[in-house]
Amino acid sequence: MQSFAGGALSLMLYAAQPVRAAERTVTVDYKVFPGLAEMDGNWAALLAASDGKVYAGLACHGCNGHLVYFDPKADRMVDVGDLNKLTGQDGLNVAPQSKIHAKFGEGKDGRIYFATHAGFWFDYARYATPEGYPGSHYMAFDPRTGTVQDFGIGPRYEGMNTGAYDPKYNRIYGLTHPRGHFVYYDVATGAKVDKGRMNNWESICRTLGIDEDGNVYGSFGAGRIYKYSPVTDSLTELKERLPIRPKGVSLGRDYGKSETAWRVVVWDHTNKLFYGLDESESALFSFDPAAPAEIAVKRLGQMAIPELADKRYVPYATLSLTMGLDRKLYYAAAEKEFDYGGSGEAGKASHLVTYDLRTGKTEDLGEMHLPDGRPVLGTNAASTAPDGTIYFVGAIGVKGIKGSEGESAGMIGDTPYRLALFVYHPKAVN
Repeated sequence: MQSFAGGALSLMLYAAQPVRAAERTVTVDYKVFPGLAEMDGNWAALLAASDGKVYAGLACHGCNGHLVYFDPKADRMVDVGDLNKLTGQDGLNVAPQSKIHAKFGEGKDGRIYFATHAGFWFDYARYATPEGYPGSHYMAFDPRTGTVQDFGIGPRYEGMNTGAYDPKYNRIYGLTHPRGHFVYYDVATGAKVDKGRMNNWESICRTLGIDEDGNVYGSFGAGRIYKYSPVTDSLTELKERLPIRPKGVSLGRDYGKSETAWRVVVWDHTNKLFYGLDESESALFSFDPAAPAEIAVKRLGQMAIPELADKRYVPYATLSLTMGLDRKLYYAAAEKEFDYGGSGEAGKASHLVTYDLRTGKTEDLGEMHLPDGRPVLGTNAASTAPDGTIYFVGAIGVKGIKGSEGESAGMIGDTPYRLALFVYHPKAVN
C-alpha cells in the first residue's frame, strides 16, 4: 500500500505536468437510428438542409442501405426507405443498393439529390453479369411530398463512390467505382454523361468540390487537381499541386489506401476558395481556383490530433469537415484509423478540432464524448445547419447497453458498435 506522503508527492508531480488537450472533453448530444441497428457505415452522406431537417444515407454491407432524416423540431428520426425498394430492385436477386456513399445536394426546387452505391460485390467475380450489381441510381427526395424520384441507372454495373450536386446547372456529378469515371446526370434534360476515367480504382477521389460558377474540381494522381467546366463540357488537368506528404510505409494503415489526394474539401462562399484536408496527414490547405497556379494552393497547418501531428502513423483523414457560421472549420479527427467495421481497433475517442479562418488559429477542443461519458469512436460525415448546429455521423460503442439501443451493427476491434447522429452547438457567434 502506498504511503500518504508518497501519494501526496505523486499528486504534486502530476499536478505540475501541463494539461494535454487529450484530457479535455467536449460533450455532444446524439441520436441513434431506431430499427436500423444493422446499418454499419456512413461516408459523406449527410446534409443539414434549409428546411431544418438533417438527411443521412446509412450503409449496410451485404444488405440494403437506407435514406433517413432527423427533424430537430419534432425530435424525430424518420426512415424514408430501403434503397433496394426505392430503386425497384427488391426481390430481383441482384447485388443490393447498399449505400449512399457521397454527398447530398439541395436543389432550387427544395429536393435532396443523391446517387446510390453498392456494398456487396460478390468478391467481384460476377461484377459485370446479370447476377452482379446493376449500377448506381440517380435519385431525388422531395421533402414536401415525402416521395423519392428514381432517375434510373447511371453507370452500368458500377457504384457511385463520390458525388456532389450543383444547383446552378441542376446536375448530379460523381466518380464511379471501381473504374473511377467522371459522370453526371442532367436533371432538366435527363442526359446521362460519362466523361471517362479520372482515377485509379484504389485511389478514387472522395470529394468533388463545386465553385460559385458550377465548375467541378477533383484530385488525381500525385497531388494533382482537375477541373470540369459545364460551359465547355470538358475536363482539364491543372498545374496546381496539393501539399501532400510523400507516400511511404504507413504503419497500421490499410496498404491499399491512397495518400496522394485530397480527402475532403468545402467551398467558402465568402472568400471564394476551397478549404480541404489531404489524406495522409490531415494537412489543411486552401485552394483558390482564380489565382495563378504557383500561389493557388497554400498549406495552412494540420488538423490531426496534436499528439499525433507530424507522426508517420497519423490516422488516415476522415470526411468529417464542415464550415461553421462562426467562420471556423470543424473537423472530427480520428484517434485511430477509422473505417467502421474495417477498423483494426477502436480508438479512445475522436477529437473536435477547429481552425478559425479569421485568426488562423487551430484549436483542439478535446475528446468527443456523449452525455453518458461514452466516447465517439469515429465519424466520416459532417454538415452545418442553417442555425449553426454542427452534425456528424459516426459510431458509438454499445457494449453493456440494455434494450434496443444496445443492438450492434458489428465490431470495431473488440468493441460492438452502432451508428449515431452527433449534435454539437458551437458558442454564439460574436
